[in-house]
Amino acid sequence: MLVLTRLITLIATAVLAVAVLFRSAPDYRMAVCVIVSVAAVTIVVRSLSTGKIVWAVLFLGVLGIFTPFRNSQFSNVHVSVLNLAALALFAASPIMLRRSTTAVVSSASPGKL
Repeated sequence: MLVLTRLITLIATAVLAVAVLFRSAPDYRMAVCVIVSVAAVTIVVRSLSTGKIVWAVLFLGVLGIFTPFRNSQFSNVHVSVLNLAALALFAASPIMLRRSTTAVVSSASPGKL
């Protein structure tokens, strides 16, 4: 599931980057919303399975904003800002959702390694 999550996150990041850089036409907005929604659901499931509730709530918010089943009620300026904010979240998600790599404390005595 980790590979699938990373792949979907990478695709959503790329789509959002293209949408931010080239200001996609309204015809492509539906495709952007579908891809971002699928990626958000995937990250919500992943973050809930790893116990990162804050990330789940953040990406549920992204899902609410990018839901493809309703007409966009945001202006072009707001859409650009929301795309940029979602791009930042998706770009940061692999770092924040990775498993913690805390060192395991050994039971060896301090003098022996």
